[in-house]
Amino acid sequence: MTTPDLGSAFTACPDDTPKGLQVWFSAPITCACLTRSGLQAMRVALVQLVAYGDCLFATLVARQIKRDHRGCHLTWVIGDKYASILDGNPHVDAVHKIVLNSRDEAFSSGWEEAKIWVSDQIRIGNLEKAHFTQILPDNVRYWDGVVRTSTYRTYGRPITGPHLPEVFLTEAERRNVADFAVKHCLREFKHVFLFECGPSSGQSPMTPARAEALAHALGKSHPELVFLMSSSETLVRPSPQVVDASCLTYRENAALACHCTGLIGCCSGITWLTTSTAGKELPMLQILTKSIEVFKFASVAVDFRRVRLDESRVIEMAEPSDTRIISCIEKWLSQSHSAARWQFHEELVLTSTHAEKAYWFIREHDGKIAAKSAMLRFVRANGLATIPWRVLIAGMRGKLLRGIRSKIGRRSHNS
Repeated sequence: MTTPDLGSAFTACPDDTPKGLQVWFSAPITCACLTRSGLQAMRVALVQLVAYGDCLFATLVARQIKRDHRGCHLTWVIGDKYASILDGNPHVDAVHKIVLNSRDEAFSSGWEEAKIWVSDQIRIGNLEKAHFTQILPDNVRYWDGVVRTSTYRTYGRPITGPHLPEVFLTEAERRNVADFAVKHCLREFKHVFLFECGPSSGQSPMTPARAEALAHALGKSHPELVFLMSSSETLVRPSPQVVDASCLTYRENAALACHCTGLIGCCSGITWLTTSTAGKELPMLQILTKSIEVFKFASVAVDFRRVRLDESRVIEMAEPSDTRIISCIEKWLSQSHSAARWQFHEELVLTSTHAEKAYWFIREHDGKIAAKSAMLRFVRANGLATIPWRVLIAGMRGKLLRGIRSKIGRRSHNS
């Protein structure tokens, strides 16, 4: 598998702007901080409505915008449910919230509302430039199999490190989590595992009920172990070793990670929050799905490899049984995380089947030319093993048949 060059791999061509977004860039755009009249700062918008994990990746785009356009004024257009992730972010000068009654609205009516708002702001002169970083619905051509780097590509310029999503906690949030840690006597346990058990990404088979059952099973034989169950749902049977952390806000889970020694994750919002500037580098076990569907592939290890983070602290298992999960964690507890990784880690990779699925999805959405361009990026990011051979063979067969028909047609005409 090839590793992309961060200096060039995430640079997109201006001609690659999705047709549905070109109208939003039709107003004159100035790339200097001295814009319009006088010394008023350049005004830029970043549009990313959902979800927590994706917004965390987009915080690095926001930081890059500030680096590339010193002194600019940045407005982030975001879904109201997710806006709290931007609290205290020094790179975001203003927040415009789009009310979403459901997550799906972020890809339909909410997205259209966001585009209309940006268009109106450009038309009246309140904005000069807008960056739409959300992959769905208008940026599918930038999909390279991994959410982070696909989000980077939408910006069109290199994203420089460090590649740690930026979260800025308040002292009140840290104190609240510290009080939570004291209340549940976390210092008395040798192993404190944060358990992400309510993923919304659809990339893990884990559920709150299954996670709670696993935690109780492991707790019985390991009195030195405590699980902090992070979910929007309350626990059915909380105990001193299976602690309900649903009382904490999403942001506070970053501070909670600092009290932990490990993470059981689902490649969803909590996982990515622990990797933020407010979190902690935890050894982790990721429970993932095994899917060839577009946008369902999940791998923290692949993501880390793309941006040169330490993937050795990641164990990944695809569709594991409860018995296998318990065996892996017991190996971790009795020996070490590295020993458990050596025995249980599964190398999840993007394949030609993933590329083919993406090709047809992008072709249906954006057309044949965009799909071909997307496949070049996909293969460049993921290696030659992801070349969609059936698509290429079908294309060559089509060209051959058209050539034969053309020759037959010319011969018939000449005769």
